Amino acid sequence: MGKPPDKAASATGSLTKPLTIPDALRLAAPASLASMATPLLGLVDVWALGHSSRPLDIAAIGLGAVIFSIVYWTFGFIRMSVAGLGAQAHGRGDEAAVRAVLAQGIMIGLGAGVSLLVLHVPIGWLAFQLLGTGSNASAETFQAAQTYYSIRIWGAPFALGTYALFGWLTARGRTDYLMVASLTMTGVNIALDYWFVVGMGHGAAGVAYGTLIAELAGFAIAALFCVAVMKRKGGIRSYWHRNRITDRTMLRRTISVNFDIFLRTFLLAGSFAWFVQRGSAFGDVTLAANQALMQLFLLTGLALDGTAIAAETLVGQAIGANGAGRDRRLRLANAIRITTIPAIITALLFALTYTMFRDPILGTLTPDGAIRAAARTYFPWVLISPLIVVLAFQLDGIFIGATRAREMRNGMIASTAVLIPTTILFADWYGNHGLWAAFSLYFLLRAATLGVYLPRVLKTDG
Repeated sequence: MGKPPDKAASATGSLTKPLTIPDALRLAAPASLASMATPLLGLVDVWALGHSSRPLDIAAIGLGAVIFSIVYWTFGFIRMSVAGLGAQAHGRGDEAAVRAVLAQGIMIGLGAGVSLLVLHVPIGWLAFQLLGTGSNASAETFQAAQTYYSIRIWGAPFALGTYALFGWLTARGRTDYLMVASLTMTGVNIALDYWFVVGMGHGAAGVAYGTLIAELAGFAIAALFCVAVMKRKGGIRSYWHRNRITDRTMLRRTISVNFDIFLRTFLLAGSFAWFVQRGSAFGDVTLAANQALMQLFLLTGLALDGTAIAAETLVGQAIGANGAGRDRRLRLANAIRITTIPAIITALLFALTYTMFRDPILGTLTPDGAIRAAARTYFPWVLISPLIVVLAFQLDGIFIGATRAREMRNGMIASTAVLIPTTILFADWYGNHGLWAAFSLYFLLRAATLGVYLPRVLKTDG
């Protein structure tokens, strides 16, 4: 009997023939839509609260959501390490290793989520103590933010478990499945936001319940897609070898990659949290405006993440594929080229879209007069954001696929070391404009530091 067809191989093309930009786009387009699901959830939250009787709860969501940004983004190493290690194993045709990577990722994700749930009370207390330092946000805003946190935290095991599932689908080149799972999750959240917030007037608590249920749905759908991939690649019960899952060499490499990406992602999440906390010093209206604009900023960045995810897949598979060192390096350089060109074009299109449709976007997103006026004042930073973040996001994907986690960690340490003093100085000199300027500089530094390390990736021998 012949082997079942490998859908992942068909999605990425043959691992031996040169890939083209259309091949990269077949991965990047659905991955972009999948990545946009996260900021779309945030945009829906802002829209729903803006059309409710409690528009200033947008500021509360900004404070509450930053805790999950730190926690969840910190554990984003699960998705990244599974994607990078899984893609390399897939590239060398080692199905047992591909499944071992998934098993390790799920165990880490679910275990971390349960731990967060057990410790959510002290974590929440500490987080709100830090967020309240130097803040001029109202007591009502903080109370609503605490309610949001206490509800949404119950989805932690499922949210982090989904990271492993999404990383594995990325490694297999099944960004189409990634897209369907993410957009279904977004659709569930949109419907629940309208019901809980606009219809029933639950404010921040309604947003939390909608997000919680959407995260449960996302985990279930992603798990079903992973099962579907396994059925086509030897069956659900095949290739599971206990000794591969517990292999010390593989575990050491997994832990090393995970730890470095953990530090890198913790600093990234902390940088976003620092931005929100510094913005709260300017009061509820500016905090709410920054939260609305940040959703557009994230929407842009994560739309660009589609080509970065394509780079994770193609770079990882190029490094893992058999062949002489020179052939491998040629495949690697080609993978970088065919994913970076579409990324730059996409960034230009986003900048053009924001230029042409500023007022309709702000009118839809922030109907409250004071918040909309503040958002319009600071909108130019969102307008130029695609050009600022594109290289940082794209290089992230390249380094994840190459599992060059140490270089990612070092670059993030250097960038964050500059961010903290510049936000303090620029905000003191130029107010909220200074805060956005320092944040933009941070992303440029991230790209520059990774660019310094890029020759190491290009010279890799696998």
